[in-house]
Amino acid sequence: MREMAEQPTVSRTRVNAVLFSVLWALMASAMLVESDTYRYISIALVVFAVVWQKDDVRRVSRDWLTTACYVWALYAAGRFLFGVFVAGEKGTSEWLYIFPAVFPIVGVALYATRAYVFAAATLIVFVGFVALLTTLSPTTILAGARAAPLFHNNPIHAGIGSCMLFLTSVFWSLYAAETGRLRGRFKLPVLGLGVLTAILSLFGALGAQSKGAWLALVFVMVLMATLTLLHHAGRWRLHLLSGLFLTAVAMVLISTSYVEKVAGPTIEAAAKLTDDTVTTEGPIASMQRAIADPSTPSPMRERLKLWSNAIELIQAAPLFGWGNEWLREWRKTTYADVDFTLIHNGYLEIMVRHGILGIALLLVFVVISVRRIHAAHRSGVISSSLTAYLYSLGFFFFCTITTNSNNRLALGESFFILGAAAVFAISLAQEDWMRREDRERLSVKI
Repeated sequence: MREMAEQPTVSRTRVNAVLFSVLWALMASAMLVESDTYRYISIALVVFAVVWQKDDVRRVSRDWLTTACYVWALYAAGRFLFGVFVAGEKGTSEWLYIFPAVFPIVGVALYATRAYVFAAATLIVFVGFVALLTTLSPTTILAGARAAPLFHNNPIHAGIGSCMLFLTSVFWSLYAAETGRLRGRFKLPVLGLGVLTAILSLFGALGAQSKGAWLALVFVMVLMATLTLLHHAGRWRLHLLSGLFLTAVAMVLISTSYVEKVAGPTIEAAAKLTDDTVTTEGPIASMQRAIADPSTPSPMRERLKLWSNAIELIQAAPLFGWGNEWLREWRKTTYADVDFTLIHNGYLEIMVRHGILGIALLLVFVVISVRRIHAAHRSGVISSSLTAYLYSLGFFFFCTITTNSNNRLALGESFFILGAAAVFAISLAQEDWMRREDRERLSVKI
């Protein structure tokens, strides 16, 4: 009888392991496949948390950061509805700013199912490895032509996805080593999968020819070296710094001529723009001169037109932005004839719609997130590799949105949901750790 009673429990555990591993892998799958799958998974995870994790939902609801997310979501929803029904403007992707409403609850689901996250990451790395093998075109890349890997609607998106997969595979390998998973018969397969996926990801990023992704990756490599110095000592520090150094040297040797060919004109134009901005009356005038200059590369000229239009709108409504009505005002800007309205700068996207208020909320959330992650790492609640991954991936993403509107892509939406959920899950873990510490301290007799 006892064995029969235990069988459903064992079976349920196995089902949960498979189910939640797949669900979390699908949540992160936008780095491989550009689709809206993560939205439906988010809804399923919210339902799971609300129905089966009620205690943790109540706990997270007492967090002031949760209240801030809900208040902002209500504000964004109200403004969106006002724009639609009163101003008669639907805008584009305005409802994305309501997403903070699900951040805390998805965080509860993540905390409840944290035991399956490594399996989900393993699935992502493995599928990413297979996808790169399937979609990479080495001959095309080596010939200097663009060859976007993975399954994205745009080569720039593919470049960003490749870099995110690179970071994921690197820190997945480090986490496996830090948590003792690189032992026995699994050592070589895990290490091999991580290293090969990282190498193929870099090759894919090179072929995608996303200059913004390349630059962000350089910055994040510097951050990774800094985090290594801060968080590791002894042989770990030596090994990690050596690995970063060798990776950087290999990247320089392999890609220098390629990058010069692809990005050279843009680098020259950007340097000239910077000089003009410093020596003349300001950025708007220098941007207009660069737009008029026939030597400016066409993609850069388009971005400058978009940014100039966005700055005009922000100057007209700096505090709260235009809401849904920004498209109506866009038609009155200097370069209203530009082919599209995807501004190609995530920060300008936010400020056009929600002004300084929107940027301020993002800044507060980022600062609080860094503080909570740091506190959890210092307490031993999360590992050094997970801490470095969160910092590195976040820093990379926030670098990329200076030249692209990635927050309006599947990559960006899923990043924000998962990143914010991780912060709330870590907050719950830290709270449990502090309670346990308090109980242990109170149990000691004086």
